[in-house]
Amino acid sequence: MKLMSIAALAATFAFAAPNALAEDTAASETAMSAQTMVTAKVNGMVCDFCARAVTKVFGKEAAVENVHVDLDNGEIHVTLKTGAELSDDRVAELVKKSGYDLVSIGRETA
Repeated sequence: MKLMSIAALAATFAFAAPNALAEDTAASETAMSAQTMVTAKVNGMVCDFCARAVTKVFGKEAAVENVHVDLDNGEIHVTLKTGAELSDDRVAELVKKSGYDLVSIGRETA
């Protein structure tokens, strides 16, 4: 009887473990493949030259994949490389280095 209980328990783990492992792997892959978009709202950007300067400053960061400047709304949209991070303090430094005043920072993960 004990032998059958042990065999049943072993079979349960044998079938459950691969599913749990697959779920953990899928969750890890989703987290690793998620990209973050940082949106910095700034004051003072009004022209194409402004946009180019900001794009150049942010583009030098290793974590940055893409930079889009929305002059109409005074926003800098920065797409980070997969798994990369860019702290709020660093974003603030880069905005200041570009010559603008930071209003707010928002983040979205896609």
